[in-house]
Amino acid sequence: MVNYGGDEVSALVLDIGSSSVRAGYAGDDIPKAIIPSFYGYKATTGDGDVQMSGNAPENFESTPKQTPSDAKLYLGQNGPSIWREGMEIGNPVRDALIFDFNPVPALISHALVDVMRPAWNTPANRERMAEIMFEEFHVPAFYIANTGVLNAFAAGKGSALVIRLVDGFVLRKGLVSSALPKLVQAHARHILSNPTQTRRGIELLPHQLIANKLPVEPGALPKFSLREDRIPGTTESWRVWCEGREVEEWIQSVAGVLDQGWNDQAAASRPPRQYEFPTGYNMYFGPERYQVGEQFFFHSPQLVAQNPNLPKNIPTLLSESLRACDPDLRQVLMGNVVLTGGGSLFPGFADRLEAELSRNFPHVKIHAPGNPIERRYGGWLGGSILASLGTFHQLWISREEWQEHGKPIVGQRCK
Repeated sequence: MVNYGGDEVSALVLDIGSSSVRAGYAGDDIPKAIIPSFYGYKATTGDGDVQMSGNAPENFESTPKQTPSDAKLYLGQNGPSIWREGMEIGNPVRDALIFDFNPVPALISHALVDVMRPAWNTPANRERMAEIMFEEFHVPAFYIANTGVLNAFAAGKGSALVIRLVDGFVLRKGLVSSALPKLVQAHARHILSNPTQTRRGIELLPHQLIANKLPVEPGALPKFSLREDRIPGTTESWRVWCEGREVEEWIQSVAGVLDQGWNDQAAASRPPRQYEFPTGYNMYFGPERYQVGEQFFFHSPQLVAQNPNLPKNIPTLLSESLRACDPDLRQVLMGNVVLTGGGSLFPGFADRLEAELSRNFPHVKIHAPGNPIERRYGGWLGGSILASLGTFHQLWISREEWQEHGKPIVGQRCK
């Protein structure tokens, strides 16, 4: 609670990310509402069905589609995950920026009303978000904070180099960004879908399309049958989204990072991990599971030759970010490195990052919360801390100021 105009006001903290929308009250330790940023939608006019055929695009830079303003939305935990005939999948965030504001009011309303039940951004996006909150939700006051700053607050740091791994990779102090997590997922998809000497390519079919399956031995061909009645009404975007989820679950369950850099013997000496896919196919994954996390830190010459426009890896991003900072500040930042975002939860990631940084800097200290909730929702936790301060009312934009000055005040107040 903070005092504003003699009254006690409880501030709401809203964090719109690429994987989820987090909302809650300032001062709380965790968000009250966490809903997926992905949503299903069906256009109210025309026929948007796409036949389920072909392979998912390997290009991690695929062009997103805007959601029609009159589309019917399916939000929340069961929104996109339930199969619906002709349903497309959308996400308002791309590369850590909101590119489609059409579904944003519905997502906010679902988080605040249905679930709670009471960053980096461009000037145009900040102004549009302020307009939505003031004009559609009639909030009495509003403020947009820098996600990097909020993550530093959550870690208890006044000055910090924030490394945030989300769907679009963002590194702050000197701001640099990369689509590195998309490359990592594309590489994992390539590993799974292509055959090797010991196994065939794996079918990434979602469980919603599986009618039944039988248990099989590791490495044996799966025995399952499809729900043929659902295949004609399955859209391409829903199929790609489900395949992406299967890949992401495999990454989170199996993949890892070698803490001292790539070494064939070290990768082969690590015990394999078993994983079962929705079709019933299961396999022990050995060194290939470490090839996925290696993409964060090193690109092989063969991969670079095939695609010269690969996203920059973490060591390169760090170098660029530090060059943009004052030289006297660089060692201070190296002593206050904050690792945040769900993409940083790879086993061994923090140790590998420390090893990479220690090669060029004598004193490196990384703050990487062991609690997955703190790591995944660091931006929201920082917002909760900021909004619970007694001086927070000096920062925000009041409704009266919005009505008097309009959109320009957002850029002036929210630095």
